[in-house]
Amino acid sequence: MDLGLKGKNILITGAAKGIGRGIALAAAGEGANIALHYHESEEAAMQTAQEISEYGVKVSLVQGDIASLEDVRQMKEALDQEFGSVDFILNNAGWTQMKSFFKYEPKEWKKEVDVCFYGVLNLVHTFMPEMMGKNQGKFINIVGDSARTGDRHFIVSAAARSGTISFLKSLAQDVGRNNVQCNTVSLGLIDQGALGFNEATLDKLMKQYPLKRLGKVNDVTGMILFLLSESADWITGQVISVNGGHSMLG
Repeated sequence: MDLGLKGKNILITGAAKGIGRGIALAAAGEGANIALHYHESEEAAMQTAQEISEYGVKVSLVQGDIASLEDVRQMKEALDQEFGSVDFILNNAGWTQMKSFFKYEPKEWKKEVDVCFYGVLNLVHTFMPEMMGKNQGKFINIVGDSARTGDRHFIVSAAARSGTISFLKSLAQDVGRNNVQCNTVSLGLIDQGALGFNEATLDKLMKQYPLKRLGKVNDVTGMILFLLSESADWITGQVISVNGGHSMLG
């Protein structure tokens, strides 16, 4: 099935490893050119870029902190020179701490909110006007299911990401007239190879899922490719869960 991604320029943030890497490789396999963003994982980003290039597509590495509007603007300047424009954005970048709210120091809140919430605003404000001008574009934001359900262990990042859900729903209403779609993909716990839990904890976690396993990176890529494809051109303002049935909110 042709997804219509051949020749499209896709910016994927947080793409050096894990879910972002998997999506970048899958999109490259469909013929898309990849702008591979990373913040600190330079070595992993270079390795992923090398693998992408083997598909015969263009790949560009862009480094920056999406929490910084200046960094995001510099990313766009670099990509304007390399790609000419960005057609679609998949935001996978994030930063979170796993602890009770009362174990935070107040100064620790800011980074999670800056990356998980303001990072999305920075990307949209910088890149989306060009999409609107071309009358075509897609913005997909990945969040954890805690943004929908709450989670006492991810309390600050969950709040910040919940804000992005509301933001993208409202934005979808605004930019739909310009044929730009904005959607959120909400994930259950995905095994990216570095969970850090012991066997007993993993067993307890898996029992919370009707499908009796944690998610794999490949469980995510299919949904992302679908939303990027022409088949999803009439889907916007939605929150789509890929969570093994862990939560089943309407």
